[in-house]
Amino acid sequence: MQEIVRDASKGLPVIVYDNDFEALFIAAELINAEVLDFMMKNCNEIRLAMPWKKIIELGLNKLKFYNGMIPIDSKEVSAEKRAELIKKISTGSFDFKDIKFPGKIFVEETKEMGVLERPGIAEACIDVVKMAGLKPVVVYAFMNGKRDLPYKSISVNELIVHRIRNEKIVERVVEATLPTKFYGTFKAFGYRTPLGEIVALVLGDLEEDVLVRIHSECLTGDVFHSLRCDCGEQLENSLKMIAREGKGVLIYMRGQEGRGIGLISKLIAYKLQEEGIDTVDANIRLGFPPDLRSYGIAAQILMDLGVKKVRLLTNNPLKIRELERFGFEVVREAIEIEPTVENFQYLKTKKEKMGHMLCLND
Repeated sequence: MQEIVRDASKGLPVIVYDNDFEALFIAAELINAEVLDFMMKNCNEIRLAMPWKKIIELGLNKLKFYNGMIPIDSKEVSAEKRAELIKKISTGSFDFKDIKFPGKIFVEETKEMGVLERPGIAEACIDVVKMAGLKPVVVYAFMNGKRDLPYKSISVNELIVHRIRNEKIVERVVEATLPTKFYGTFKAFGYRTPLGEIVALVLGDLEEDVLVRIHSECLTGDVFHSLRCDCGEQLENSLKMIAREGKGVLIYMRGQEGRGIGLISKLIAYKLQEEGIDTVDANIRLGFPPDLRSYGIAAQILMDLGVKKVRLLTNNPLKIRELERFGFEVVREAIEIEPTVENFQYLKTKKEKMGHMLCLND
């Protein structure tokens, strides 16, 4: 790890890999025309990865997302001019008049807490440059096939293991008894996390396989019983299923309202949906990716509770993939809700555009 960090701090490219994918990356503030030219000739699309807060700070979210990324470019398309623009963006000294849109440098959102929040290649790149004391902005590109290059390499899994051993991004603050009107008496565990305060409701013994629901906060559905989504009924059904089984965990993910865009933005997205725009395109119209959520924080809470084998109440394949990446054995338990006239199109869009595992009949 020390050698990887040292090379990154010197502005040398580093390889990060994950299963069959290999990517070459370098800190954006240290990019040069030679490295960028090599990427352009030997790799796939050029990506410029940075945390969501940085994207907002730079105002890049004002430009439209395509397939979850923002395609920009320099006015003059050359390695020299592109490297110059990337450096300016990394320091915040660029001007929008310097940018061509759309282009072939793809700005990508990463999670603030890196691979502990989302186990991805972009997050791994950001983690390394942060360890090197550099700005959390990287240039990376997937390589076209295996290549014998004179650069150090590290896997996403190695970074996850290193950080889990050396860091903890959730803090258990309190444990209290929570009797409920309909679902029995739970233990409520309160955690401080980068997303804010999160509660995990625990029932029974958590040894062996455990029924788990990771539930994204939804004020309109959970509290007001909105018919525009299936969130409230999913929450209620999850608690009923855990109560029937006599053991399980429900993690209530505050800070994930509207797939992470916040309450007011979600209501604005509702208004756009009333005008005929679907739930995914509404988020994009507002300057957000389709889904800002990740589940690394929930994974750390499950680790803290001693859970290893998970029967996950979900229709979202992303939750399954991310928990598996953090070392959990995961089996999916369906949590489908009978669609209504009001939420049918919403559910259909989640199935068709986000891959949610739903059975819907027109």
